[in-house]
Amino acid sequence: MNKGGRATWLLMGGLGIVLFLAAYGLVALETSQADRQSARRRTTYSAAAGGYKALYLWLKSLDIPVGRWEQTFKNLPQDGSVLVLVDPELGPGTGEMEALKEWVSGGRTLVLIASRPNPFLKNMEFALVPVFGMHEKVAQKANLLFQPGSYTQGIHILESDGHADLTSQHPETVVLIRSKWGGLLAVRAEGNGRVICLSDPNLLSNQSLRDGDHARLALNLLLAHRGDGSLMVDEYHHGYGRVTSVLGHVVHSRALVPALQGILLLFVLWAARGRRFGLPRPLNQEKRRSSLEYVRAMAQLFQRGRTRVLAFEALIRWIEKEAKNILVHRDHSLQNKLLAARRNPDKQVASERDLLTSVRGLYSALDEARQKATRGA
Repeated sequence: MNKGGRATWLLMGGLGIVLFLAAYGLVALETSQADRQSARRRTTYSAAAGGYKALYLWLKSLDIPVGRWEQTFKNLPQDGSVLVLVDPELGPGTGEMEALKEWVSGGRTLVLIASRPNPFLKNMEFALVPVFGMHEKVAQKANLLFQPGSYTQGIHILESDGHADLTSQHPETVVLIRSKWGGLLAVRAEGNGRVICLSDPNLLSNQSLRDGDHARLALNLLLAHRGDGSLMVDEYHHGYGRVTSVLGHVVHSRALVPALQGILLLFVLWAARGRRFGLPRPLNQEKRRSSLEYVRAMAQLFQRGRTRVLAFEALIRWIEKEAKNILVHRDHSLQNKLLAARRNPDKQVASERDLLTSVRGLYSALDEARQKATRGA
């Protein structure tokens, strides 16, 4: 392998190593981020402390028609009556909020459970105000203020380690439960339907569902307006049923920005090496001629050279004959010219230009001899 090829292979190997390390780093980053947040993902697929799998399986065991919704909100079924949306990780797509509001306004119920602000809360005119001074989980009884109704029936104790203050500027919003941290549960009308909002998702999570009256609160919120319709828990905005390709996963993952930075780094390294990426092309080499072609070329050269020699020899004989006819063949200068031409004709006729020069010299010598003879007479 030549020096250029070896350098190119070394560069390609280096880029390959960098690409492998970048991919490995992305996988490690994605895994670490998923591990850190898996305990707090509010999905019915998660059996971690903050998941909602226990609530989903409990409702199933009660023969309640509950299912996971893994499509866009523009496809919400008409026979559904209650939709539960818990701390969505992804925002609404184009046209989803309009479709959701239209679906709720038709007489259905949306249960929003969130611990931090998100676009769905904002569009439904709810706000969460962070409260400082949250401490260890304590049983709230005397500090809870209840608004009587079907949502608060049978609830006396709720154990919470703190939550954001749930507020709303909508005039029809009613705060049903307040704690020392502020609003905990509120409801408002949306057309012929309603929107229920709970500001502490931990109350219905796997680790807290059995505490206090949390299970009773879950039944009150989910079954108060179910009627004969089905109950759906949104998983589409947790990423389920959303990604259909590796490219889509990368685009929607947190590793997108590091991946773009790695691609930019590889492009800079490639551009610094040169415009062409690949093995060096070999130098152009002349094709070797066959022996037959060489012999043919030499024969043509010899034939052309020999033709000039024959023409020059014919000219010498003509000059000698003409000199005898005009009786100048004894001229000393002319005889020297002819003698020199006979001795070495090849050198004088190496080319057409040499042949022309020699012919002119012999003619000049013949003409000078004729003139001398004329003057002497």
